[in-house]
Amino acid sequence: MRHILLLCLLALPAAAAAYDLGEMAEFNDHYKNARYEDALEGYKKVIAREPANPWGYYNAGNALFRLGRMGPAIFNYAKAFTLDPRSSDIRANLDFALRQTGQTLVPENAPRVLHYLYYSLSDTELQAAAILLFWLACLSGGAGFLLDGSKPGRLAGKASMGAAGLLLLSLAWMGARQSSTFTSAGVVTKSGGARMLSGPGENFKTYASAPEGRLVKIMDADDETYYEIGLSKEGIKGWALKTDVDRL
Repeated sequence: MRHILLLCLLALPAAAAAYDLGEMAEFNDHYKNARYEDALEGYKKVIAREPANPWGYYNAGNALFRLGRMGPAIFNYAKAFTLDPRSSDIRANLDFALRQTGQTLVPENAPRVLHYLYYSLSDTELQAAAILLFWLACLSGGAGFLLDGSKPGRLAGKASMGAAGLLLLSLAWMGARQSSTFTSAGVVTKSGGARMLSGPGENFKTYASAPEGRLVKIMDADDETYYEIGLSKEGIKGWALKTDVDRL
């Protein structure tokens, strides 16, 4: 059933809302006619013009999946997920692609409902909510101070307290998201995987590898050529070429 669902989703490329519909129809026709390379080039244009639009990445992920490029497909699905974590189509395709590489979107023993709630807002939405709540707390608090003793003043004071409480909740949520799988993360996109070195340079020893499609933590990005990456499941870290890992 899961395989049938993915095939259905892969068969239906999504439209990027703000992109020229005529061009999108052309890209989607390429995809439907199994001209996946041509479709991919079109979806890359969508991404270049609309980097905050999840559907360019989602469609590119579908084309890459069809082409057998698992690492880049997972990167594009993951990028789409960070922009629109509530989309059931994006979640389904990302989860399926991850499972092909021995990974899962929802951690083992984690309730799917809680995982969905944890990612019910994107990072951008969460930050925007925190800013809005901050100003709401400030403005309603100021109104409560100026109207002290009156009924509107008391209502403004309660609104300020409520906004402040929600602001604290959103800040705690943002703090918890710092340990998220998709925060400070990247995907190994090199075919065959990435070598992990003991230091940032070819003179250091290769002691491990990160397989293609693997989600990794980017622990240090200051070097011009290498990322320091971590594999949380194995509990190891090392340095990989930046050309081998695409940062989310």
